[in-house]
Amino acid sequence: MSALPNPEIYLDHNATTPVLACAATAAQYAMQQSFGNPSSSHATGIKAKVQLEQTRQLARELIGAGQGDIIFTSGATEGIQVAVLSALTAARAAAADQPVLLLYGATEHKAVPQSLEHWNQLLGLNAEIKAIPVDQHGLLDQAFIREHLPRCALVCTMAVNNETGVAQDLVALSALIKGGSHQPLWLVDCVQALGKTALQLESLRVDYAPFSGHKLYAPKGIGFLYTRSGAPYVPLMAGGGQEAGLRSGTENLPGIAALNAVFRQLLAKEHSDFVGSDSLWQYRSELLAALKTVFPQLVLNSDAPYVVPTTLNFSVPGFASKDILDLFDAAAIRVSAGSACSSKIPSSFVLNAMGLELWRSQGAVRLSFGPAMTAEECTAACERIRSLKAVVDSCCLVLSDAQSTDLQPIDGLIQLKHEDLCSYLLVDAKAKCLVVIDPVQSLASRIAQLVQGHQLKVIAILDTHLHKDHHSARPELCALLANFCSADSVDVLGWPEQQAQVQCGRYQLSRVPTPGHSPEAVTVLVTEDDVQKFAFTGDFILPGGTGRLDLPGADSQAFVQSLQRLQQRLAPHSLVLSSHDYAQRFFTRWDLVLQEQPVLQSLLQQPDCCNSWTEQLLAQHEWLKQQQKHFCGVVEVSASDAKALISHHELQALLQQQKTLQIWDVRETYEQVAGALENYIPDHRIEHVPLSGLVQRLSEGQLTTQQAILLVCRSGNRSLLAARVLARAGYQQVYNLKGGVALLA
Repeated sequence: MSALPNPEIYLDHNATTPVLACAATAAQYAMQQSFGNPSSSHATGIKAKVQLEQTRQLARELIGAGQGDIIFTSGATEGIQVAVLSALTAARAAAADQPVLLLYGATEHKAVPQSLEHWNQLLGLNAEIKAIPVDQHGLLDQAFIREHLPRCALVCTMAVNNETGVAQDLVALSALIKGGSHQPLWLVDCVQALGKTALQLESLRVDYAPFSGHKLYAPKGIGFLYTRSGAPYVPLMAGGGQEAGLRSGTENLPGIAALNAVFRQLLAKEHSDFVGSDSLWQYRSELLAALKTVFPQLVLNSDAPYVVPTTLNFSVPGFASKDILDLFDAAAIRVSAGSACSSKIPSSFVLNAMGLELWRSQGAVRLSFGPAMTAEECTAACERIRSLKAVVDSCCLVLSDAQSTDLQPIDGLIQLKHEDLCSYLLVDAKAKCLVVIDPVQSLASRIAQLVQGHQLKVIAILDTHLHKDHHSARPELCALLANFCSADSVDVLGWPEQQAQVQCGRYQLSRVPTPGHSPEAVTVLVTEDDVQKFAFTGDFILPGGTGRLDLPGADSQAFVQSLQRLQQRLAPHSLVLSSHDYAQRFFTRWDLVLQEQPVLQSLLQQPDCCNSWTEQLLAQHEWLKQQQKHFCGVVEVSASDAKALISHHELQALLQQQKTLQIWDVRETYEQVAGALENYIPDHRIEHVPLSGLVQRLSEGQLTTQQAILLVCRSGNRSLLAARVLARAGYQQVYNLKGGVALLA
């Protein structure tokens, strides 16, 4: 029996927080004992009303509300809607046919600009909406604000940024926004500020300030909005007259009771669940030291004196944010990316607005803790983070001064990806050598770390063609790996001059000229023990498509001749690998190339039809110009790949029914080491088949297409992708564990 999985270390408090024990108790009491409707006139209702008003008074005290109103809402998003609706309604009434300007911080939470756009359109205000620039520290450009104030109706800023923890100087902003002859309304998003920095909203002359309970240890679904006395107000919800007619609908008393408990802790002079600023800065220092133990090259994207202590936003050279998130999640450490996820490498709009380099924006990770963190929790988090040093060393994710004594083996074909780009490592572990094919700059440091960590001799660094959409990382890699590379002279694609073949341990590489997409292109053929294994076609043939023929240097006649040349050299089941993989198919086979693209089969049978085929391609390329992500080729994506999904509830039954079932962990090696799947599925043999090694596993030819396989990853997404790849290769009994390890944890 394997050891139990690690207990969860939760460091994503800026997203949401656990509910304080006292707050949960208060909510439970309100639901079962003090459950009255505050609008009822009997004693039970009166008790509920008293607690409601007590909580309102506590909120006033906490934020320095003075004579302003506190309106309980469902959360910050509702509060933002009410504030924006109120301000824009007032602006429309006062506009008198004059153009209206609305300002918001460029690093503002998306709820603010999207609300401005929504209500601007709905109210027919036709106001101009402008983003206020920020500097490299994330601070708002006050000169820009000053310049645009004369015709501005509403300014929207944040107290504390949710991604970076940057705290704006509200005193200076107040003097600027409210100090002139024209005083626009001012909305301050205070969601991340409460409990982390002092607030005195009335003295700052803030007009609207939304707050959210679940960002400060209360349940989801409760929040409140501060409005300055005399500020325009339009109810978003009408009908019952609750909240003095400002927000109709029966109040969420359990949520308000929880807020009451949290507020009392915040105001307590002694024995509070919340710690002071000095302790929070100490926790930050300890967590940062632990992170730098694992990632010595870590760079902070925001830092003192511009931030609250509870947010650490950092990037590590050579890492996309997803790499670090996957590593941390495997070790049961919950952090988040510094941006919303997308199908490609995410990029943080906040860090982009700050003018930081793209690698920092794409690699941003946010670690956030709350003001109720204890010293014991901080110590446990630091210990778990430091435990990852052995993982990154053994997987050569970072370079270490000391050679790891527990290196994870690498052998065969490794497929690395950055967005739609593919780089390949062909490794012979026994001979301690490798060939790199089509290196991508974003992957250069990772490749160099693997080579240096495993002390591999670099036989060659090859390109299949001169790439039209990106620069090859071959010069960069040659410089990084000067001590590991041969000094032999090479041609424009890195092929050793005067050599017809390249030998890399058990692999023999040869090349076939395949111009068409580009004039100098070659296909690199790889054999192992005289058996043809791989064909690296660059962008000549793509998985499910072909390279473009409307770019400079393309030649449709040469393409046909190259196609004929490959037909003579490739076996039907030769694995074809490209330098772009737009459809996330990982590879194709020569028989699939011809099966999925009948026009290519026709070209081989009737080369004279080249002209009509060229016309078809030109029509495709006109469409392709509108598809920026498919720059170098045409790909038709199939939607017929979905396979059987297995829930975690059905797992044991499947294991009982399928006695010969193989379980494949398709997470990357560093995730497998950081959090072994055996901890979650004990007493079953786990095959470690990371996505980067999937093609190698299929090339080994040890499985029949009837083999039953269960694929598992962190969330179920990569395993579903692998299931589709296997289905396309003809495997008929492929299952995907829905929700992955996340639902087993």
